Amino acid sequence: MSTPRIYVACLAAYNAGHLHGTWIQANQAVEDIRSEVSAMLTASPEPNAEEWAIHDYEGFGEIRLRAWETLERVTTIAAGITKHGVSIR
Repeated sequence: MSTPRIYVACLAAYNAGHLHGTWIQANQAVEDIRSEVSAMLTASPEPNAEEWAIHDYEGFGEIRLRAWETLERVTTIAAGITKHGVSIR
């Protein structure tokens, strides 16, 4: 099983027909993820990019994430998976 991670996409670029985003390790502090999201938005091909969404994820087992999942929830789930694994009994 891979380490939980999320693919965060820039919505301004997506709406303009460009795929721009980054894979981020989800088992880290929320502030660190926010920093990586901010860096991705700053590097967007679209000016003044502000909005993002989770467009993909892996390492979460049977758990399904939504595009608008809070980073707090993502990190909480990822920390639990990292500590306990993904098997459901």
